[in-house]
Amino acid sequence: MSARRWRRRALLLLALLLLADQSVQWLLLRDGWLGGRRIAPFDPPLFNAQQGEALARLAAAARGEALPPRHVRLDPDLGWAPAPGTEVGGDRYDATGARVGAAGPLAAARTPGVRRLVAVGCSFTHGDEVPAAATWCSLLDAARADLEVANLGVGGYGADQALLRLRRDGLPLHPDAVWFGLLPAAVLRVTDQYRPALRHHDASVAFKPRFVLRDGRLAKLPCPARTPAEALALLSDQAAFVQACAGDAWVARWPAAWAPAGSRAAHWFAASRLLLTGLEARGRAPAEALRDPRHEARRLLAALVLAQRDEAQAAGAAFRLLLLPDRGALREVQAGAPPWSGLLDELRAAGVAVADLAPALAATGAADDDGAWQPGGHWGPALHAAAAQALAPLAP
Repeated sequence: MSARRWRRRALLLLALLLLADQSVQWLLLRDGWLGGRRIAPFDPPLFNAQQGEALARLAAAARGEALPPRHVRLDPDLGWAPAPGTEVGGDRYDATGARVGAAGPLAAARTPGVRRLVAVGCSFTHGDEVPAAATWCSLLDAARADLEVANLGVGGYGADQALLRLRRDGLPLHPDAVWFGLLPAAVLRVTDQYRPALRHHDASVAFKPRFVLRDGRLAKLPCPARTPAEALALLSDQAAFVQACAGDAWVARWPAAWAPAGSRAAHWFAASRLLLTGLEARGRAPAEALRDPRHEARRLLAALVLAQRDEAQAAGAAFRLLLLPDRGALREVQAGAPPWSGLLDELRAAGVAVADLAPALAATGAADDDGAWQPGGHWGPALHAAAAQALAPLAP
C-alpha cells in the first residue's frame, strides 16, 4: 500500500472516530449524564436528585422562607451542626448543642462529685439511626451516677470538624475528659471542603472548613460558604465555586473535571470526558489512605488527633482516641492486619491513649449479623450496648 493511500485511510478512520465521538458527545452526554451517572465537567457540581432537592432548600432559605425543622443546620464555623435547644422528630439538643440522652440535658453548672466527659466525632459518636437513650454515650452516662456525658457527635463529621467543635462547644463545658470517636472509613473527610467532591453519592450540598499542613503545622482553611445565600451563589457559578473550593483536595486533583463547562479542551470530546470522569473517581479507598504514612489524609488525621489531645490536656482534661468500627472495619479485623494498625501505633508512641473497639465488637459476630446494623449501616442498639460496656472501665 502506498503511503498516500495509507494516509487517506488513516484520515478516513480519524474522521469516522471523530464523528462517532461527537455523536456520543451531543446525543448521549449533552446533559452531562450517562446511565444515571454524572459525567465531567461537573458544572453545576450536583450528582443526584437529592442534591438537587438540597439546592432547592438552600434557595428557599436564602429567600428567607420558613423550612421544616431538620436535625442539623448550616453552621458558619463548622459547616453544619445541630441547633442548640431544639427538638426534631423526638431528638433533642440541649443549650450546649449536645444530643440529649436518657439522663436529660446537661446541667448548666457542674455538679459537685460528678465528672464530665465530652465526646466528639461523627455519626458513630452521635448515634445515628438509634434513639438517643440507646446510644453508647447515653448508656455510659446512665451506668454511672458520678459521670455525665456530653454527646457532641455530628453525622458526617471528619476529625477536622471534631477539633473545631471541641474548641467551640466542648472545652467551654470544662470537661474532665475528652473522647474523640474515629470511624476508619471517614479518614478522607479531612481532605474536602464540599461534601459531594469526595462522596458524589452524598445527599447534601454542604460546605465545610478543613486544615492543611504547612511546615508540619495545621493551618485552617475556612468554610467556603457561611450562609445559605453564599452556598447558593457558589453552586450557581462554577468559576466562583472552583475558586472558593481551591483548598478541596478532590477539586484540586482533577481541575478539568470541575472547571466551567466548555472551558477546557477535554470538555469538547466524549472520549476525554469519559476518561476524565473515570480518573476523577479513583483514589477514594479509606484503607489505602490509612496504610500509607505519606498520604495527606493520614498525616492530617494524626496531626488533628494530636491537636485534640494537646488542647484537651491544656484545658485540664484527659484525652482518649476511640476507634469506632463500621461493618467493613470488622471484616478487616477478621481478615487480619487492619489498615489502621500503623496509625494507632504511631499515636500511641506519641503518648495518645487509644481504645480500639474493633476487636471487642468483632468478637460479638456482628460482622456477619445483619440484625446488628441499622439500614444506613450504623450500629444497632446491641452494638451501642457492647461499646458502652467495653468503654465503662475507661471512663473518668
